[in-house]
Amino acid sequence: MGYRVEVSLRADSQLAELDATVGASIERKILWLAENASGMVHRRLVGMPEDLAGLCKLRIGDWRILYWVYHPEQVIRIYRIQHRSEVYRKL
Repeated sequence: MGYRVEVSLRADSQLAELDATVGASIERKILWLAENASGMVHRRLVGMPEDLAGLCKLRIGDWRILYWVYHPEQVIRIYRIQHRSEVYRKL
């Protein structure tokens, strides 16, 4: 059974602004992540401030999804969806 996905308002608006093709690819990847979260290695970002501790990244071409995964609750929380040139600024 897959994990439940919670999308932040910011990530939801970022997803809505994307080109339809890119947005569809990212939505498919989020669904894939929800189905495979328990059996994969999540790439955590290092050097994050305390409020962003445990933040992970997933690459989809030139785009990045930043998220937290909570295994006990089986929840994935999507924090940001942005182009790789912008996503790590102002974290």
